[in-house]
Amino acid sequence: MTRKLTKQQRKFANEFIKTNNAYQSAINAGYSKAYAKNAGKKLLENGGIKSYINKKVGKVEEHESNEADEVLRNIYRIGAGRKIERRYVNIDNLKKEALDNDESLHARLEYMEDTTIIGPASVKEQVSAAELWFRLHGDFKNDSEEIEKQKVRKLKAEAEIAEARAKSVDTSFNDEDRTIILDDMEDDN
Repeated sequence: MTRKLTKQQRKFANEFIKTNNAYQSAINAGYSKAYAKNAGKKLLENGGIKSYINKKVGKVEEHESNEADEVLRNIYRIGAGRKIERRYVNIDNLKKEALDNDESLHARLEYMEDTTIIGPASVKEQVSAAELWFRLHGDFKNDSEEIEKQKVRKLKAEAEIAEARAKSVDTSFNDEDRTIILDDMEDDN
């Protein structure tokens, strides 16, 4: 059973979450500088503080995960051609101009109109969403297997050439001269 945190311990934990610096977090929480020097060990090993930090971090991770899940669901819906809700604001520029481009709330209500459309996305958006979905799953590649092999082969060859050039520079040169020579070799390509 963990006991309840003191205000100072809770402040330390919150500061540590923000900064990931035990020493500075302890000072910001009101601990003395002498105590803060060992704060990492003493405070971070406290079961109550550990639990508090893990709970806080867990809540954020869960919230972020839920938002990421919603984004993925929307990508899937768009790619599958399902109906989605879209909101637009239409601005009647003639009315806006007639009201001398007034930006007050009353004037904006006169020349702005909120529109909601429910239906599938455009074909272009569907294709883009489907491509993104397949890329996320690793099921979509632009290049054939043979082209991928050739790209890897080319990268290996370029690395070998660079290594050979580096070895060809005489070791009697100092580091500055060696750098200049290597830069010149790169410029030649």
